[in-house]
Amino acid sequence: MKYLSDKVNFKELLHPDLDQFIASQMDDCGEIFLVGGAIRNTYLRKEVQDLDFVVRKNAIKAAKNVADHFSGDFYILDKKRGTARALISIENKELKIDFALLSGNSIGEDLCKRDFTINAMALRIPLSGEVIDTMNGRGDINNSVLRSCSPNSFLDDPVRTIRAIRFINEYNLFFEQREIELIKSASSKLDEISNERKRDEIINILEKTDVRKSLTQMLEFGIIEKVFPEVNKLFNLELDFPHVHDAWEHTLQVVNYCQQLMALSKQPPDKKRLNPRIKQAVNSLSKYEKNIFDYMNGRLNMNRSMYSLLIIAGIYHDAGKGVITPVMKNNRRSFSKHAKIGSELIHQRAKIMGFSNDEVEYLTRVVRFHMKPSQKEFVDKLKKDIHIHRFFNKIGSAGVLVGFLHLADVLAAYEETLTDERWSRAIYSVKNIFDAYFNHYDQIITPTKIINGNDILKKFNLQPGKKIGDLLERVAEAQVSGEINTKEETETFLGHILKNEKDKENL
Repeated sequence: MKYLSDKVNFKELLHPDLDQFIASQMDDCGEIFLVGGAIRNTYLRKEVQDLDFVVRKNAIKAAKNVADHFSGDFYILDKKRGTARALISIENKELKIDFALLSGNSIGEDLCKRDFTINAMALRIPLSGEVIDTMNGRGDINNSVLRSCSPNSFLDDPVRTIRAIRFINEYNLFFEQREIELIKSASSKLDEISNERKRDEIINILEKTDVRKSLTQMLEFGIIEKVFPEVNKLFNLELDFPHVHDAWEHTLQVVNYCQQLMALSKQPPDKKRLNPRIKQAVNSLSKYEKNIFDYMNGRLNMNRSMYSLLIIAGIYHDAGKGVITPVMKNNRRSFSKHAKIGSELIHQRAKIMGFSNDEVEYLTRVVRFHMKPSQKEFVDKLKKDIHIHRFFNKIGSAGVLVGFLHLADVLAAYEETLTDERWSRAIYSVKNIFDAYFNHYDQIITPTKIINGNDILKKFNLQPGKKIGDLLERVAEAQVSGEINTKEETETFLGHILKNEKDKENL
């Protein structure tokens, strides 16, 4: 029981300037109501960053007016349905404001058609403080219950089955048995929903909940097979030593440990709740906290974080094992090339789900090369720099995510059987990767150019082509290894290479 206080001042929910301006739109919009999550979060004493308004008419125009008035951005979400979004900032607070048309003839009819009772509350604009709560959403919040607004709610919009997983985990609610049966029945209809809508709900789950718990429920309710069908094949797939879990349980632990490693980016979970091995890794890598924070807060797409890409890569890192017939090697089953096949699976799935091209490439590379840091060269003082250079040359900046996934994968494979030596080696490998990327980028990842392609063409009288790129990479590797430091040394170095090639041709 949450025992909500009656002393909730909804008049302060909106900034006065915003309340006043939206109220000024009533002549164009007719009635205006603030609905849904803002009211729910206010009851729960949680931050409000998303505001949803319903109006009788001109919803798109209202969103445009708000964006223009507050010098924000404007997007039409669905022209046919009359929905639009304004992204604005008031006193350094970012707000996402959506406008939609009233569904039905009254606000009461509109609320009855919403997904869950906790979202089916409204406030009339200008704010009066009196909540319209025909579905007893406040009572359900107080009782920690997630209840759909009607028995047909999930069938009317099956994507609500995914959203339900997020709400119960994000707000610590529970389902009544009736709701569970409704979700299981409606999840079979998820194929009817656009891949983009499913993607957005899944991203919300990954970014706002305990992912292991959410994925477990998604499997139980028949959702995983509809959104991540390749991963569904990992359930009950046995793995041999060093793995202590089956493939599905291993995957759950990988995403769990990836989530815990985000303590390095100054995000939840609380460091006090970390697995001891994860805590050791966090402490060892703590010098890179600021770098990791900046990296993880960079975005390839404004609607999705680097963290969500890491978790999706974790979900798919062993997906290839579900479609490979294992072969026996040294009395152990081997899933040869599972990383390559898994990368092909996530590439295809990410495209289907409507991720951007940059995101698709990131996910593909992380899954493809997630086992690379296990190679002994990454911890060899004499060889590590050149191997890390080649690693990033193949994977680009996605190599940072591979570092996190590697640590999670090693720990999830061994668990309590993990030796101090194996874990120290994994941490040292990732530490070397991070140090090269964050502290020695111009020396190891992309050395400052001593010579360019045109210089090589002129100096050695060569023709443009792939050979020039190959020679430039040879130069970069020689810089990393310390063989060359000046242009004169570089020209001598290239002269020897070209001479040796010519000598071989003449043999």
